[in-house]
Amino acid sequence: MPFKLFLISTLFSLTVGCSTLGKFNPSDTLANDAVNMKTGDLAGPGSQDVISTRMVITHQGENLSVTLYQPAQTSSQTPAIVFLPGRMATDDQYESYARALASRGFIVAVHGWYSLLTTDLELAHQAQVIADWLVATQGVDAQKIGVAGHSMGAKDAVLAASKYGTFNSVVAIDPDDNGNVSVVRGYTASLRVPLLLIGAEVAWQAASVCAPKEKNYQRFFEQAPAGTIELTLLDADHVQMLDDPDRFGYGICRSGKADTQQVRITSRRATVGFFMQHLMNGPVLAVPHSNDAIIRVAQNNSILMK
Repeated sequence: MPFKLFLISTLFSLTVGCSTLGKFNPSDTLANDAVNMKTGDLAGPGSQDVISTRMVITHQGENLSVTLYQPAQTSSQTPAIVFLPGRMATDDQYESYARALASRGFIVAVHGWYSLLTTDLELAHQAQVIADWLVATQGVDAQKIGVAGHSMGAKDAVLAASKYGTFNSVVAIDPDDNGNVSVVRGYTASLRVPLLLIGAEVAWQAASVCAPKEKNYQRFFEQAPAGTIELTLLDADHVQMLDDPDRFGYGICRSGKADTQQVRITSRRATVGFFMQHLMNGPVLAVPHSNDAIIRVAQNNSILMK
């Protein structure tokens, strides 16, 4: 995420970085997006009420800010998702994703704001720590944990799944391989769990810190194992899949001409569907409308178009 967000994000961290247990007031993004949806659309809310709590967890020597989204009714061996925001992005930008998942039975832990100085290896390790905490304290099924992220968070979701044996599926939303550690080279090819890459077609037309073409989702797909799905959001930019892409400071990444609400809905629908398929034995991910996105599938050094 852009450096211009540093000041506002730093101010945000001063208010929530040391937060204690407390209820998190929901935004209306998910409800607004669902107004004209058909019943059962995976991009909308599911059947369960959701309880959200912002907290600091202490586990394995780490103190991490997390917003936890839980279905009102949980059972033993619940599936879970760890979600890593983009660099300098606040966790509430991904609230609609977390609520859509939690309302379908997932426990979702969204990593809080993290410093500009956080490294890829640190963020990937923190994802593993959160996953272990979920198993230890929330009754989560250790065999049904997914990891997702956006931008740097997407890159490090792939890194965490490749480096640790904790995660059973990955959704990487417009990953950006910028930084000292390349995940495209080595880590992506060694991934052994299902991967969905969601890419913004014209993100590279914005500032160079917003997933440039030489570091973007297509480079991940070129190295990804067979079966990896690439979903390209047509005419979308690097932040249009967020809950509030027009927030102050995000203009540096704005280059897309697609309808922002539709971009977010398509991205969320795919994220929920992919995790339901692989962690809840749900149906195969549906092909999106051709006006919104296109799909490719990696097949043993070749590409299968859908």
